[in-house]
Amino acid sequence: MVFSIYPCSIAVGFNLAWLHADNARSGHLFCKGDGVQPGRRTTKGNKDLMKRVETTLSTILPYLLILAVAVLRLAVAHPGNFVPLFSCVLFFGAMRTRREFAFPLLVLMAVDVLLTTRQYGYVLTADHAITWIWYAAVMLLGAMVVGAKASPVRGAAVALLAAAGFFAVSNFAVWVMWQMYPHTAAGLVACYAAAVPFFRNSMIAEGSASLLLFALPGLVRGTLAATRTRVASY
Repeated sequence: MVFSIYPCSIAVGFNLAWLHADNARSGHLFCKGDGVQPGRRTTKGNKDLMKRVETTLSTILPYLLILAVAVLRLAVAHPGNFVPLFSCVLFFGAMRTRREFAFPLLVLMAVDVLLTTRQYGYVLTADHAITWIWYAAVMLLGAMVVGAKASPVRGAAVALLAAAGFFAVSNFAVWVMWQMYPHTAAGLVACYAAAVPFFRNSMIAEGSASLLLFALPGLVRGTLAATRTRVASY
């Protein structure tokens, strides 16, 4: 669970700290005795703050998540699939436009190439193309299936479906293209059986991270709305 929450907590914490600091600099919260009528300052301040929150959640956070996942995959030798890669890719697809999809795709492709050739000492094979196509497909799912209807349940369901589909397709490709297992029914079963522990970790990571990510906008907006109500009635 540590690896599944780590990239999310880094990105979310950075964004919330930035919002808090910016809010303090701008003086958006009404302070007793400042000589300004509460309604005038809090109304404009809360509108400005909400606008910055929307910008952060929809623009900055998706990019930070992709970079956090990339750094984590490069920094940790064997995370055991406790990296919520598909949740972050799905979140990017749900929040950003399709013309921006090239950024996460290129970043994740570069990470795969570095890990395969430098860290593991293998050569690139055709099954890597399946991985990269899957990244693009998950982003499209984020745009088409999640998108404006984003919710924790919908996000988690799609993220888990993406992880399960990748498990099925990628391991079949390994069985077909590599010589690690006999090209028999028993060899195929052995290939999938060997990947089950990683699949379990992946499902835990993707499920927990996607619930957190797609619940975050509603939690932040609810917190700000409650704060605005308290300040307005002060």
